[in-house]
Amino acid sequence: MTDFDPYAQVGSPIEGVGRVGRVPRSKRRRRRERGRPTAAPPARPATPLVDPGNLVDAGFGRRLGAFALDWLIVVIPGSSLSSSVQKVLPKEPGTCKEADGTSYACDVLTIDSEGIHALFLLALLLFIVIFYFGHLEGRRGGTPGKRIAGLRVVRADTGGPIGMGRAIGRFLLRFVSAAPVFLGYFWMLWDDDSQTWHDKVVRSRVVRS
Repeated sequence: MTDFDPYAQVGSPIEGVGRVGRVPRSKRRRRRERGRPTAAPPARPATPLVDPGNLVDAGFGRRLGAFALDWLIVVIPGSSLSSSVQKVLPKEPGTCKEADGTSYACDVLTIDSEGIHALFLLALLLFIVIFYFGHLEGRRGGTPGKRIAGLRVVRADTGGPIGMGRAIGRFLLRFVSAAPVFLGYFWMLWDDDSQTWHDKVVRSRVVRS
């Protein structure tokens, strides 16, 4: 009679059981794929530059209209925000003057409130310079006023965007163009490229979009 061993292994061994140190196929495949050199992503095609010769320079009237629109878009909301901040800041009794010079008792901002209001105006000015003129005009091609008037600010040599740095410099140089009775602005009327002084310094053009 044959002795029956209840602990003897019956049938073929189960795959993976008893094989110490053997890595499953899925892990080996992942290791091999990890070691393979990855293909470089396809290079993006360069943005074609606009031929500056095909651009049409904007006229003085259209640029003046865009300037007026930007002035209204910036000044009206900025003045409203400034007045709202002044209303909520602490005040103290003081003296105010009418347009004709008459004095009357009123509430005025405290010294601390005046400092807070000055910081608010500084932050608002930085926002206007960096975002409104720097970002929108430098990277997007124009402020809302210029877009409404159908204008775009481009580089004079390539016809592409002028970039944020040049746009901020162009905004600051506007004060130089306006200093001698706006001579720098009127310069575009007889300039061959219809450029103002601030356009010439940063090498920009204002064209029709």
